[in-house]
Amino acid sequence: MKSQDILLLFKMASLHAQEENLFGKMESESNSNMVEELLKPQQINRMTAGGRVGQPLVTYPADGEEAVFHRQEFDSSLGDEDGWEGWSEPVPSPPLASWSEGYSLRALSASLGLSKSEVSNSIARCRESGMLANDYDTGLPKVNRRELLKITEHALKYFFPVKLGAMVRGIPTGFAAPALSKSIKSAGGLIPVWPDALGTERGQAIVPLYKTVPEAVKKDRTLYHYLALADAIRLGGPRECGVAVNILKAGMGLK
Repeated sequence: MKSQDILLLFKMASLHAQEENLFGKMESESNSNMVEELLKPQQINRMTAGGRVGQPLVTYPADGEEAVFHRQEFDSSLGDEDGWEGWSEPVPSPPLASWSEGYSLRALSASLGLSKSEVSNSIARCRESGMLANDYDTGLPKVNRRELLKITEHALKYFFPVKLGAMVRGIPTGFAAPALSKSIKSAGGLIPVWPDALGTERGQAIVPLYKTVPEAVKKDRTLYHYLALADAIRLGGPRECGVAVNILKAGMGLK
């Protein structure tokens, strides 16, 4: 399996999650019910710069307390309170004739920055490995999300280790990205970023999982959160990884 295969799998998972959210909203509205609130994990604070010497860098819930993670509709206003997404200009996605067209070679190629042949080869590898299979009802390719979560949690950091670079302008990732910055607050040190000219922050460069990630995430907010959380798992210690895994699990609609 190649790094672009992981990118493709997360994109497919994003399409699936957005599809579930879309039809979930429609069903909820028809029953006059409120749409489920955004994920609200119990906050885990990193000390701000200037904290007293001897205080822990990270504080966690007290013993016996458990953070509860609800299904996260990532393609929403998460992180928008300050108008911050991680890049300075919106990048619109090409219009699609139908929802199912998002799974086509053309659409996946345009959204991920891969050639059609690269997408086709990646899909073939993912099918062969059992990570992709056709949905019984729609015939569309669907990701084995539980296995993708396991790979991300236990294997990604070893197969695709993080490579750190110089200080650059870029898109915040890992613990600095909106999906996790509300649960773990930075101590004021260098933040990890994917190098990008439109990035809104300066930090230490992190080589993305695949070279087209900075462009792909601008077209898909859910994909941005997924890949940033994957970076947090690749970068973090055991307990911090646990927080990222739980948020990713909730965001992928897994129990």
